[in-house]
Amino acid sequence: MKGLFRMTAAFLCAVLLFPLAVNAAKGAFAQAPVNAPVAQVDEGGDPAAGAAGDEEEDVGAPALVLADLPVSLSVGSRITLKAEPKNFKTPPESIRWTSGNPGVATVDQNGVVHCAAVGQTTITAAAEDEGTPVSASCVVNVTARRRLAHFFLSLNYKYSAMGDYFYSNNNFTWQQPFGFMRLYDVASQLIGYQYDFKRIVFTYDNKDWLVELWKGQYALFQYGGEIGVYTKYSTGFGDTPVSTYSCASRNDWLDMEMTLYQEQPDGTMRPVFTRDYDKYWWCDGYRVGRLRKSKPASELRMVCHITLKDERMAAGFVKGMRDIGFSQAESLDQLKDDCYFRDGADVYYIWRNLTDSQHLIPMFVDGDSLSVIASFFEKLLFSGRS
Repeated sequence: MKGLFRMTAAFLCAVLLFPLAVNAAKGAFAQAPVNAPVAQVDEGGDPAAGAAGDEEEDVGAPALVLADLPVSLSVGSRITLKAEPKNFKTPPESIRWTSGNPGVATVDQNGVVHCAAVGQTTITAAAEDEGTPVSASCVVNVTARRRLAHFFLSLNYKYSAMGDYFYSNNNFTWQQPFGFMRLYDVASQLIGYQYDFKRIVFTYDNKDWLVELWKGQYALFQYGGEIGVYTKYSTGFGDTPVSTYSCASRNDWLDMEMTLYQEQPDGTMRPVFTRDYDKYWWCDGYRVGRLRKSKPASELRMVCHITLKDERMAAGFVKGMRDIGFSQAESLDQLKDDCYFRDGADVYYIWRNLTDSQHLIPMFVDGDSLSVIASFFEKLLFSGRS
């Protein structure tokens, strides 16, 4: 059955791409220019540098621990925030919750936030430790409810109110029977995908492994990032243009976590979403919206931690990373863009500027034209407020 799925997918891709290949052979396409990489925002490699909570606190000082990153929600959604007391001499009898702008979002005394209108507010938790006031705050951004795109994404993805993003359910995805081949990255252009990607390939336990990274614009209305884990029996030919991989079986799912950041116009990095540390064959997330420049998608930065099965597998994985341009950091503190650091079977890495997308067949419609088209449809479909 898997073979039938793959043959069908390959046939459809070939039919769709044949006219493009003919035109490319005739010189109809011009080589897309390779843009210079975006300058480093923080040379120390800390994606959250400059965020609230960076200043060191006195050890033993009472504190309430809240989410220190902006929380994004859509109108009509709700989320329960938690404030964890730290270093209190006596446990607080209660925690008082307040909203700086109740017209945007309200919060009850259980920390449940209800989003009412588009805007931004600050949610504050307060308590006392033997008469000493202690408080903590986090910013809540409330966005318009996305109607059409929300519906289509909901058909295949789960929704997280904490972060206002969509993600895959690894236990049930319609893509899984198709596996993966390089042709899919080429064919994706036909439906408006403008993303960066890199392929990490290595051999372990008599299998060829592919860990592919993606980030960028997915059609007109959403952007995001992915990590996919794929395997095939080792045949000695390695990773070729016609290599067909299976999505990793449950025994080959890997423990990992990933946070996607987006560079803001002022140069700061803001988190888009975080996938918590867990077992995945596909670790992904998508936010409704558009990038300022989709190709290359260097305004997005992917910060990852992956645990391989053992140190031997980790050594093969990082060799694959070096082969595609990643450099090694001397310590975790020195990790920066397009670098990795290995600690036993654990590998930490940041991906931003490296990409193989320039090797794909250029499209008739460039990223700027897609932005104009997307802007028109966005005004047409998403201008409503709930």
